[in-house]
Amino acid sequence: MKRFLVLATTALLAACGGQNVHQAAPLSDLVKPGTTPWLTVTGGADKLEVRGLDHKLTLEPSPDLATAVQSQLGAQLAANYVQDLVVTCNGLTTSLRVHEDKSPGNVAMELGLHCSLWAHGFETDHDYKTQPSASVAGGVGDQAYAQALPKLLADGAEDIAAQMRGDIRKVAR
Repeated sequence: MKRFLVLATTALLAACGGQNVHQAAPLSDLVKPGTTPWLTVTGGADKLEVRGLDHKLTLEPSPDLATAVQSQLGAQLAANYVQDLVVTCNGLTTSLRVHEDKSPGNVAMELGLHCSLWAHGFETDHDYKTQPSASVAGGVGDQAYAQALPKLLADGAEDIAAQMRGDIRKVAR
């Protein structure tokens, strides 16, 4: 009888905590043709875990996060381009978190980059960080987090571009 009880308990525990879901997260709508050769973004994880859920959810972005952020930053900063401007960003960091107690139905992203800007012999380095959030559709399940990722990246890139404009003006003098 003890043996049966141990086996039943083990099976129940394995069923509760063993769910590991992988969800594709298409980002192709964020990547615009006509890249900006003066701006590059490198780094970032291949996969992105959504923390704070009762199960493990891993988003698999395609194309990669760095390509999407680079395209969005390039589009946001195109009007701020000056001759000889070079922007090199690396160390892309991203994390996703759901706070079921504080704001159910929302997901927050922490997005960070370290960028070096050069123009006319002047250089500046800066760490840029932002924390956009988005609501997720109820009833769609894990796919809702994958659908929120493009909005989070676009909003994050818009905020980082706003932060970068001041530094671009400094080196463009």
